[in-house]
Amino acid sequence: MTHPPSISLVTPSYNQGVYLEETIRSVVEQGYPDLEYIVMDGGSTDNSPAIIKRHADSIAYWVSEPDNGQADAINRGLERSTGEVMGWLNSDDRLMPGALSLVGLIFAAYPSVMWITGRSAIMDAHGRLAAIGPRRGFFRRAIRNGRYHNRGFGFIQQEGTFWRRALWEKAGGLDPKRYYTADFELWQRFAAHADLVMVQSILAMFRQHDQQKSADQSGYYAEIGVSGPAVSQRMRRWVLHPIAARFAPQIVYESGRWQFKPGRYFRPGLG
Repeated sequence: MTHPPSISLVTPSYNQGVYLEETIRSVVEQGYPDLEYIVMDGGSTDNSPAIIKRHADSIAYWVSEPDNGQADAINRGLERSTGEVMGWLNSDDRLMPGALSLVGLIFAAYPSVMWITGRSAIMDAHGRLAAIGPRRGFFRRAIRNGRYHNRGFGFIQQEGTFWRRALWEKAGGLDPKRYYTADFELWQRFAAHADLVMVQSILAMFRQHDQQKSADQSGYYAEIGVSGPAVSQRMRRWVLHPIAARFAPQIVYESGRWQFKPGRYFRPGLG
């Protein structure tokens, strides 16, 4: 087996001390042998700097200073990173145990896979698992056309998404002018170059609470210019997701190992 790739993970944060400890521990306790973890704090006035300092020995780089928003912090963190595989984890979310080991295994075993995402999982404000998304897949053209939002085919969950550095360098970083939808727009640019491969496992959990900016769905849809009726949950769950799970590329655990199923429309490598 090819040696697992180095992974760079960035956590942007601002006054999220109530959740930050849990987020950091979910990363540093992975035990991944070649992890570069970067924490970009925007000059928090709560206990965030103290939390970061407690884990400084496990963090490759951290800073606590004013920034120009979440996208700017992530861009600056990833610009100074060196890993072959990249991602970011917001300071109120959490990696699942063993997630980075599986991410490394997949990227090492399948060189044609450029970016992956896991099944969605939601936890409540207290970190309790609240919901798990269905088996599904993602079509590259639909990503490029902006169909993957919650009024369309459902979100691509950012906290469980990882990609090769070559794809990031080809597509470019996050647009710092976007407040709600920087990840949505980045996925569109990624899809111009490579298919998104669905991993039929939970890699991370999204925390749902009242203080998060994504709670403002109206701002999100205004930023991507979406209006009108939404695709029904029934249509997504019973028609769209099963079709995509059958025909889109995915990684599944079968016969005691993780296997790549290219699907009908997989196009390997950077386009």
